Amino acid sequence: MTTPLPWQQVPWHLRRSYWELDEAARHELCGALEAEAADCARRAETALDDYAALPDSLGGQVMNADVLATLLPSLRHNPTQGYEALEDPAGRAAVHLHALGKRLRDRALAAAQGNPVLILMGGQATSKTTGAAALGWSFGAVFDAPHTDPDGLAFLLARIRRTPSEIHLAYADRDPAGAVKAMLERSEREGRYVPLDRMARTHARAPRTFLAQVPEVARGLRLYYIRVDEGSSGSLAVDQEAMAQVQARHLPPESGVAYQLQTAYLSLLRNPRHDPETWYPRDVLAGLNRTVDPWRRLEADHLLRRRVEAMAQRSAEGAEGPRGAAAGDPSGPGPGLG
Repeated sequence: MTTPLPWQQVPWHLRRSYWELDEAARHELCGALEAEAADCARRAETALDDYAALPDSLGGQVMNADVLATLLPSLRHNPTQGYEALEDPAGRAAVHLHALGKRLRDRALAAAQGNPVLILMGGQATSKTTGAAALGWSFGAVFDAPHTDPDGLAFLLARIRRTPSEIHLAYADRDPAGAVKAMLERSEREGRYVPLDRMARTHARAPRTFLAQVPEVARGLRLYYIRVDEGSSGSLAVDQEAMAQVQARHLPPESGVAYQLQTAYLSLLRNPRHDPETWYPRDVLAGLNRTVDPWRRLEADHLLRRRVEAMAQRSAEGAEGPRGAAAGDPSGPGPGLG
């Protein structure tokens, strides 16, 4: 069993989202991340060597912005707060990481030396990164991101076409309930979650952006549709079959996907409190509650408080906290909730 990292050993009731910190603490973290990201951008070649040494990068073959962010020491110290701080418009660390990402893209394409390139696309928590780890060695370079913005994807395709590499585009798909659960389970391992509004946007746009690439098939683009189904091995369709399966899908608007994601999230919060598998990190839940529609926010905050009260009960009874950690002295949901 892997030894828990320091941030994973913080008692459940003491975990705090970045958005629950006071303004001075948020400013300090944003400043630290910005300075570290600027330093990485200044010494780009060394930073990219460090990235290539990370296990999840497959020697630098896989380009993943979330993995790139782990180069920042302040983010590694507390990934949940670090990733949240990158979303804060008051900070500029993301600007420096974006510039470094462009260097990483060009380096990965140069290292591919004309070997096939894989672009993974789709909403978050659809097993794209798992696929990148499994398939990465079969390609010269792998671009692992939602890639649901048509203009951004068109730019990447044009950039790759300046090389002799064959391009493969794989759309990974998963139902909203399964995606929410997978995202929360990942948050325990990596400390990273996806705001529900952004998750709704990428899941809604993914099939439409994929179908918009149909004319590119005539230019040699290979298409794949990967459907991840809970409790099964899923399915894979290629080229014409892939397009047909996606075209046959019901494509709800972003608001519809947002409703499904939030309903699935609230359902997980309501799960029986005695089930240890439902005790997702408190800081992650607090952060996610901010991204629920205002008319459902009251319920989300109530459900989180109920979990805190359950922790108090477990502590009073001398029971262990979630995941075997001591329950300790309970506290409320924290500033910024409710």
